[in-house]
Amino acid sequence: MATIRLSTEKPMDQSCELLLALPFDTPEQRFKGFEVEEAAIVSVVTAQGRGQQALRLAARAGARPQVRFEVEEAPGDFPEWIFAGDRGRHETPSDDLVALMAETAPQRLAPAERVTRIVRHVESRFAYGVRDVGLGDDSDEMGALWCDTHLGTCVDTHSYAVAAMRAAGVEAAYVSGVFFKEGTVQSQPGHCWFVVRAEDAPHHWDISHHLKYDLGPVRPLFNPKPGFRFALAAGRDLVFEGAEGPVTFGRLSGFHILAAGAAKLSTVAQVSNR
Repeated sequence: MATIRLSTEKPMDQSCELLLALPFDTPEQRFKGFEVEEAAIVSVVTAQGRGQQALRLAARAGARPQVRFEVEEAPGDFPEWIFAGDRGRHETPSDDLVALMAETAPQRLAPAERVTRIVRHVESRFAYGVRDVGLGDDSDEMGALWCDTHLGTCVDTHSYAVAAMRAAGVEAAYVSGVFFKEGTVQSQPGHCWFVVRAEDAPHHWDISHHLKYDLGPVRPLFNPKPGFRFALAAGRDLVFEGAEGPVTFGRLSGFHILAAGAAKLSTVAQVSNR
C-alpha cells in the first residue's frame, strides 16, 4: 500500500478555502482512503457536469495543510465519468481538427489503428518546451496542427491528443497526477498523460515523456521513463462551487485556492511504503 502525502510548500499566508482533487481507480491503482492534517474538511465536492471529486478544505493562516492518500498498486477500473460528461475548451475539437482527424485516422480503420495513427500525428507535431501561451488557452476549442513542429509541455501535448482522439471518435481522457523518478521519494504534482478506451488499444500513453527524455518512438508504456506515477485528477476546465460561486480550474495539480483566479499553491508530494 503506497502512501502519497501532499502538502503546501510553505505555511499559508492567509486563511482561505482550498481545493484538492480526490484520486480515482485505474488499471494500475486502487484508491483506498485519505487523512487531512492542518486543515478542516468543509465538504467533498464534484465538478459541474463531470465526475471528478475534490476536497474542499478550510485552512488558517500559518497552517501547512497536508493530505495523505492511501493507494493500492493493484488493478482497478477507470470510472465511467472520465470518458463522459461535459468537456472544456481544451478537450473540445474544432471543426478543423475533426477534418484533420478524418484524414489522419478515418473511421474505416480499426479503433486500435486509429489510436496509433493519432499518436504518431501528435508525436510529429510537438517538441518538448514551454510556450508563451498554453495551447488552446486563447481559444474556445482546440485547433488543428496541420503542419510544423510546435513547442509544448505535457499539458499542451496531451490536451491536444485528447481533443484529437475525440475528434476521431475515440474515447479519451486527460489525466494529471504526480510522477516520481526512479529512486526518488519527492516530487511535485503537475505531470499529465492521457488514456484511451478503444478495442484492442493500450490505454496509457505519455507522449511528452518520450519527447522530453528522448526515449525514441512513442510506445504505450505506463512509465516510459522508469519511476512511479499516481493519478490524481481527470479532465481540464473543471468547475467547482466555491463560497462565492463557481470557480473554473484550467487543470488540477495540487492545492488550489477555491476563489476567483483559482491560484495554485506550490505543492510538495512525497511517497512512502512502496
